[in-house]
Amino acid sequence: MSRSIIAGVVAVVIAALTATAYFATTSSQEERVQKDLRDRVRRARDQILQTSTLEGLAILKKVEALAAAPEALDAIKAADAKDSQALARLSDRVFTEYRANEKTDPPDVLALVNDQGDVVAMHGIANPTAGEFKADGKVIVPALAEALQRRIVISEIWRLPDVGLVRIGIAPVIDHEASAVASAEAGEEKVVIKGAVVAAYALTARAAQAQDDLLGVRVAYFDGEHVSATSFRRGGGHDENTEIRDALSKALAQSGLRQAALSEATALKIAAFDVGGEKYVASSVRMPRFATKDLPKTYPDQTVGALVLVSVGAEASEFVKPAKTFILLVGLGSLVVALFGMYLVYRRIETQIDQVELGIAEIINGNLDRTFQPVGDDLDGVANGLNVMLARLLGRPEPGEEAFDENGNPIVPGRVDFEEAPEGEAPAAPAADPELAALAQEPEPDYYKRLFTEYVAARKAAGSSEEVSFESFIAKLRVNEGKLKAQYQCRAVRFRVVTKDGKVTLKPVPIF
Repeated sequence: MSRSIIAGVVAVVIAALTATAYFATTSSQEERVQKDLRDRVRRARDQILQTSTLEGLAILKKVEALAAAPEALDAIKAADAKDSQALARLSDRVFTEYRANEKTDPPDVLALVNDQGDVVAMHGIANPTAGEFKADGKVIVPALAEALQRRIVISEIWRLPDVGLVRIGIAPVIDHEASAVASAEAGEEKVVIKGAVVAAYALTARAAQAQDDLLGVRVAYFDGEHVSATSFRRGGGHDENTEIRDALSKALAQSGLRQAALSEATALKIAAFDVGGEKYVASSVRMPRFATKDLPKTYPDQTVGALVLVSVGAEASEFVKPAKTFILLVGLGSLVVALFGMYLVYRRIETQIDQVELGIAEIINGNLDRTFQPVGDDLDGVANGLNVMLARLLGRPEPGEEAFDENGNPIVPGRVDFEEAPEGEAPAAPAADPELAALAQEPEPDYYKRLFTEYVAARKAAGSSEEVSFESFIAKLRVNEGKLKAQYQCRAVRFRVVTKDGKVTLKPVPIF
């Protein structure tokens, strides 16, 4: 298998593992995001409900306490007596007492109403409109109409004309002395109601923004299918983004969250909203209503609720995107490290292989005295094995047993010198050469023995004392024969012993 294929396989495996980890982790992260979104929406919905419950109960207690104050009854009686000075003095005392216990923003509406539902005094307004809470002579605020009929305190969310959605609290002002007289005359308990106290806090964008800052989610208030206020800001200020409010009204009508909020079901319903180019998940909750007594069946149902919206993009960025980026970086880094490591290993081993291949090529070309030097940790065993094989084939000392010259090179005994053969075609031989004919017809075993004997004798005659083993001589002879046969394209190659200038060599003779 080539190096390119191996590198490709490694790259594909790493890419497959990275993709598997990417999709598996992304899937698990997205499931976690969905769970976290549901949990955040549930918590925000529950917190909105708890906050509204506490605020509703607080208003209930405040208006009940204010209605029980003697100054409230006296102010209404002064209004009936058309004593404007006493009315102004007493109503101002009533309103001041209410405001003294107020720790939050003041109410948008704080008024005293007589038993006909007419406003007799309103905080901050010198001459209030008497029919503020009436239309065609009838009281249009159900809680006020109910409080003027019987002894009941009500706190709820309602829509007031010219004000919008408000958190309203209404309590009847009772004339206890008149009630005692009436009870005595009738022989049963009677309650004489002289009027009522009305306190209302508008559910504006500022109120929604306060909930947004507290809970960290977008908040919107709706009545029916209409969204009346949201915490969405325009720019970086406090002004409400009315375009998003209108878009929410349309989304609310299609989502089914209004029905979910106003039904008796308590299961969490979540819908996906695309508002202002951003995705949200939202849920709804009905705003609570409180009354000190059971309300009649004809009393209007509560149609006001709150939406809580959590941005999907923010959650995805917080959990999923870092995980995706990390996995991709790890996969890319692993691929780079793997390929770079393969390159380094290839370069390291390739250098050692080149040295071994060079030595083998020299041996193939007839240099049987060649020995393999250490090439590196990876192929030192191969080089040593080749040296042992050559030593046993050629009858020379094995690695560790050889002698070295003064330069540190191993001394190779039994060296056989060959005359350098000319390149190209073999030299032409005389047509009738009896010695060549005899050499070609000589049996191979006899030829080898004779040639070895002549070579050893010639070396001794030349004064060389170095011994040559028969096995090494024959091995070197055969290697050179094979090389020259391929070079000259001849039937066989044989050698003659030649002595020239005191040097003994073997001269090749091609036989065709």
